[in-house]
Amino acid sequence: MDIKKQLTRKLIQATSDKVELNKQALKWKKSMEEAAKALGGGKKKPS
Repeated sequence: MDIKKQLTRKLIQATSDKVELNKQALKWKKSMEEAAKALGGGKKKPS
């Protein structure tokens, strides 16, 4: 499992009952996805 998925899971576990932290985690996730896409990591895997 890659670091992005691990971090996302840990953030979900830590913020599941905290609405404001949940919103912040979603912002971080979106930022990480945009950064990955900009660095060329946004390529889809062939199925």
